[in-house]
Amino acid sequence: MGLQSSGAISLNEIHIEAGGSSGTQASINDSDIRALISKSSGAQMSFNEWYGASAAITETISTTTTNLNVSTKFGSNFTAAVAKVLVINSGVQVGATSLSNYAIYVPSGMGGTLNIQNAGTLNGAGGDGSSSGNGGDGGTALYIASNNVTVTNTGIIRGGGGGGGRGANGSPGASSNVDGIFCCYGGSAGSGGAGGNGQGYDQSRTTGSGGGGGGAKYAYLCAGNGVGPSVIECNAQGIYSDGSGGSDGGNGGYYGQAGSQGGGGGSQGGAAGRYIQLASGISYSLSNSGSVQGTAP
Repeated sequence: MGLQSSGAISLNEIHIEAGGSSGTQASINDSDIRALISKSSGAQMSFNEWYGASAAITETISTTTTNLNVSTKFGSNFTAAVAKVLVINSGVQVGATSLSNYAIYVPSGMGGTLNIQNAGTLNGAGGDGSSSGNGGDGGTALYIASNNVTVTNTGIIRGGGGGGGRGANGSPGASSNVDGIFCCYGGSAGSGGAGGNGQGYDQSRTTGSGGGGGGAKYAYLCAGNGVGPSVIECNAQGIYSDGSGGSDGGNGGYYGQAGSQGGGGGSQGGAAGRYIQLASGISYSLSNSGSVQGTAP
């Protein structure tokens, strides 16, 4: 219901409003008491600053949720100078449905403080495997763009797995000719396989695709397109060869892991997604007794 707006106010009354028991030990610098007026540790404070203060506003996530915007969840209280608590219950999955989204997004402009108490699982999106180059990076689970955020994690926060890189192409076969009469052509190089997708809330992890086979060698008369004895002569000389097959694409990474490089020295796999990502100039506090998987902030 909040503290009175005038008159005498005691530390015990403030402590009760913050959730403490009447008559138990408390100090004005306790974090829960400071949170009522959004003060940092050791800051100068006077009792009249607690006039009208109310305990933290709590929102709870109890079912599977995607792309959670904390501003939307708290509404007008997001910008208010009040303490806020976001609780994710045990067993609850919160996920990002694409690489352009986050499981939980804390935008800029927040007032007061926010404590994200996660006992569930926050999942970033998976990075895409590539058929042309490096695999894509995994997605971020929790993005924070406001200061005064504390994350208390007893569950799991994990970035998406990186996508696998494209496999290296094979080599073309050797070509030559016999006395300018019989032209002996090497087979074409096989193409490298595509990389697999990284594991994420939006997709399963997949392995890389196999590389394409190399082309077969062939022979013609240099003066025309007739085969005639060309194959016999080229084979006898041993001066041409089939193309070699391409290498397999790299496997996608599991949650919090990078994707694999494509075979045969192919393209690099994508990086593991971040379990927490911070906007420029933003700091936060993490109390972790659970599991965090992926790239650190």
